[in-house]
Amino acid sequence: MSRKVRIQKSAGGVICREANGQLEVALISPKPEVWALPKGIVEKGEKADRTARREVAEETGLEGEIIDKLGYIEYWYRDPQEKILYHKFVDFFLLGHTGGNLHRHDAEVLSARWYPIQEAIQKASYDTERQMLEKAREAWRKHRTQP
Repeated sequence: MSRKVRIQKSAGGVICREANGQLEVALISPKPEVWALPKGIVEKGEKADRTARREVAEETGLEGEIIDKLGYIEYWYRDPQEKILYHKFVDFFLLGHTGGNLHRHDAEVLSARWYPIQEAIQKASYDTERQMLEKAREAWRKHRTQP
C-alpha cells in the first residue's frame, strides 16, 4: 500500500508595533487554549510575501508592510479524511503594523490580540513559532537601528 504525500506551501507573518516603548506582536487563537502566528496556504500564482500580508489581514484584522523575511518552518501532518500525509513549509515574514483593527479578524479565528514580545514567545503554542518570534524580535531591533 503506497502512501500519498503532498507538499504544501504556506506563508505567515509576525506583525509588530511599538506601544508604550515596547515591541508588541499579534497572535491568533484558532482554537481554545492555542495561540499561534497567522498563516495560510499560498494560492496559485501568489507570492509568499503577498500570502503573508493577506493571511495577517484576514486572521488578525491588521494591515502591515513587509520588512524582512524571517525564514521558514516545516512539519508533517496527516489529513485523516483524505488519508494524505502533508509535508508543509511555511515562510514567515516580519511586518510593520500600518493599520486595521483586531476586532475585524475572520470568524475562523476565535481571538486575535497584541502581546508584548516576551509574553508572546511564552504564550505561543508551538516551539517552531516561538523560535520565529525570537527571530522577529532580533530582526525588529536591526530594522529599528538602521539609518
